[in-house]
Amino acid sequence: MANKKKSGILFLLGAAVGAAAGYYLNTENGKKLRNETSKKANDFAKKAESKTKESLEQFRTGFDSAIDKSKEVISEASESVKEKISQFERKSDKALGSAESAYKKGAEDARNRINQKAKEIEDLLESKGA
Repeated sequence: MANKKKSGILFLLGAAVGAAAGYYLNTENGKKLRNETSKKANDFAKKAESKTKESLEQFRTGFDSAIDKSKEVISEASESVKEKISQFERKSDKALGSAESAYKKGAEDARNRINQKAKEIEDLLESKGA
């Protein structure tokens, strides 16, 4: 029962405050207060909108700048990789050329030795058979 009485008193108190506020806001001073509050709220909204647009533009500019920078970095990295690959290809070609030359020289040396030994064997056979 005490809760109902307390709730009823709070309701009446709230209604009285609401009525007083309504009455005050309908007086000349209340109308001025509402107009000032409305103007300040509109000004605040315009400033907030302006700041939001400004911040969004700064974000876009920063984002575009970051994208441009990342493209630049990727391009530089790509060029570096291409140069490294090119260097590797040149070194590989040089190593293959050296290996091929060494193989040909070794094969030629082996052929000459075989021919020389064959000649020695022929000479030996001729000298024994003659």
